[in-house]
Formats: sequence, structure tokens, C-alpha cells
Amino acid sequence: MNLENTLDKFKEKPGFECYGSLNESEIKGMESALGVSFPEAYKVFLRKYGYVEWFGHTIYGFSEDEDYHVVLCTAELRDDDIPDDFARISSDGCVLENYGGGGYYFLFSNESERHGQVALYLDELYGKEAQAWSSFEDFLEYMLSL
Repeated sequence: MNLENTLDKFKEKPGFECYGSLNESEIKGMESALGVSFPEAYKVFLRKYGYVEWFGHTIYGFSEDEDYHVVLCTAELRDDDIPDDFARISSDGCVLENYGGGGYYFLFSNESERHGQVALYLDELYGKEAQAWSSFEDFLEYMLSL
């Protein structure tokens, strides 16, 4: 699978929008704010688009809209006051999108044993993992299918 070809397919999605390309300094600032280092495939995504949105979905990154800004969305979930029986969000990664039914997609950072993987955590499972993808690229392919 070619990451650039996969990313180009998002332009064909109805209602496609993006911020535009980011530079290394902007990406380093985002990593620093979260205390993580992003997997290379996610950096390629950020360099190309910043973030993407299409009808019904968004993959967070850098956006002037705070609802799509990965740093702000991740920080908000990290700070959330959640019930004691809920699993807390990991500090080794970032939120890629909120799940419509309650929950979120999470990208594991290079610091994690699961670096580069993406997982879906659901509120109905008390914040536990419901599904996982072995790489950011696999997650992008899944998102393209929606």
C-alpha cells in the first residue's frame, strides 16, 4: 500500500476539506504539547493535509477549528472527569477522531509498545478497546471505506 496514494483518495470524498500542509516546526510543536512523538505515517498525513474532514467524518490534526485540533482534543480527553469504572486515555498517543456513538479513535505514539497502531475505545465498554488496526495506513484504508 502506498501512503501517498491512500492520502490522495481522501480528496475524492464528498465534502472534503483540509487545513493544508504543515512544516516540521509545527509538527514538533504539536508533539511537544502532547509529550509524544508521532509515527512517521501520521507526520506524512500532517505534512500533506494538516487534518481532513468529509461528510460525517474527520481525522484530527492541525486545524483552526478547535474541534478538529489533535492537541486540543487529546488534552480535553486526558483532562476529562470520567467515572471510576472507565479506563483512562493513554498518555502515549493522540486522539484521531471522536466516535459518533461515544468513544474515540486513538493513535499510539512512538513511545508506546504499540507505536503506530490505532485503536477504537468505546464508552459502552467503559472506555475499553473495541477494535484495532495494525498501522495508521490500515486505519486510513478503513476510514476511506466509510
